[in-house]
Amino acid sequence: MQENTIPSFDTWTSIFLLVSSLGFFLSIILGTRKNSRKNNLPIILLILGFSLILVYYVLIWTRYRAVYPYLYFFDTSWYLAFGPLLYSYITKFYSNTFKVKWYHFIPALLCFVMNGFYFIKTQGFLEIKEYKNEPILYFLEVINYPWLAALSFIIYLITIKDFITFHKGENESQYQNTRKKWSDFLLNLFFVFAMAYISYYVLVRFSFFSIHWDYAISFSMSIGIYAIGYMVYKEPSIFNGELLSNLFLREIDSHEFTDTTKEEFYSKLLTHITINKPYLDNNLRLVQLADDVGFSSHTLSKIINEKANKNFNQFINEYRLEEAKKLLLEDISSSIKTIYFDVGFNNKATFNNAFKNKYHCTPSEYKRKHLHVQNH
Repeated sequence: MQENTIPSFDTWTSIFLLVSSLGFFLSIILGTRKNSRKNNLPIILLILGFSLILVYYVLIWTRYRAVYPYLYFFDTSWYLAFGPLLYSYITKFYSNTFKVKWYHFIPALLCFVMNGFYFIKTQGFLEIKEYKNEPILYFLEVINYPWLAALSFIIYLITIKDFITFHKGENESQYQNTRKKWSDFLLNLFFVFAMAYISYYVLVRFSFFSIHWDYAISFSMSIGIYAIGYMVYKEPSIFNGELLSNLFLREIDSHEFTDTTKEEFYSKLLTHITINKPYLDNNLRLVQLADDVGFSSHTLSKIINEKANKNFNQFINEYRLEEAKKLLLEDISSSIKTIYFDVGFNNKATFNNAFKNKYHCTPSEYKRKHLHVQNH
């Protein structure tokens, strides 16, 4: 019996520790993407929070929680924040001006502050019995009640679904249609997470429930949260038709085009690009350009591949690089950072690499070389 109380890892707990580390890694990857870091912040926090919760579960399963009582990661506070965080992300995805009100995070913040206060006061909750008669502690127990988090999940599943439905137009563009499918997909993943969480507190009441059920439920929760993170990471690829195109992008063309038709379509595309310069938009996506020229995303992608021998990103970046070259020579006072952003690039590294591949020198070297030629 004594051996069972000795803290130790088994195969499953080791796997979950690895799974939690993958979550930390995914949050770091999303955080290093400068062009979308601000918009992705809610998802970064969601993944980071769940990864900490998973580590906390591992400490409980391995009985190391009793050995290190100060290793506490505020699981209930994170659970109460997950719904508002996903809501914040999806609303930003629809509108840059819509702001989720601060009061959505009050339950999570209140839970965090109260747990933190008693965590310190009771030496990692080791002396919690001495404060059982305090009314505030009773209130803390109510906030930590798991069904409150479950209620929060349900409320935000309904709220987000209503938000998506409200922003559905009668004649949706391809971009709007893809965005809705994308948002619904994220919401379904969160639904998997929420149902897995709720199932634990239902199934734990039955005699057949065992630690293996706990592992299975936690694994399902991990799939839901980390799949959200992965799909957010792949969002640019999805909107450019490079990932799961059949799921998110409509392919409405049912016939093959003649060479003449392809040439006409390509000419129309080039005219639109030359006149309107859509490539200057830092967030340009394949579906948006397809909407602008009146093609399906499938048709546009096919025409670019066949006529330009490039994929969408390569095709658009060619125009951005040409624009950057002009600005480097014409606008001497502008910094490299100003130029790369003005021509549609979102970060300096991508711009420098693309520029060097095309012109065999960095933007700074190109600018210095041509200024030197002009001065002599």
